[in-house]
Amino acid sequence: MSFHWVSREARLKIIDVLLSSRSIKQLASELGVSPTAVRKYVYRRAYPDDEVISRALSILAPYEKEKVYEVLVEDILSSVKTLITMIDDPRLREKARERIVESVAGE
Repeated sequence: MSFHWVSREARLKIIDVLLSSRSIKQLASELGVSPTAVRKYVYRRAYPDDEVISRALSILAPYEKEKVYEVLVEDILSSVKTLITMIDDPRLREKARERIVESVAGE
């Protein structure tokens, strides 16, 4: 699955959630990366790629799921809000809002 839509900040927040109950070494092992890579995420020197995010989502403990899903939903909402504010034509802005509501309501 592709996670290109997940922002860099959200990727780092997911790592932060996972590190709240694991050591760097343990998380690195579970993600299939080096402890150095995890440290780079912690110090914001690198960002987890799509494959690492996919693995991160697959190892979530039940108590971590709500936090991570909240991070992802907030990330999407932030992007949508940014898009809506960029539309300068009020008619097109309203049409975009309606389409978003229809899409979400249609689940």
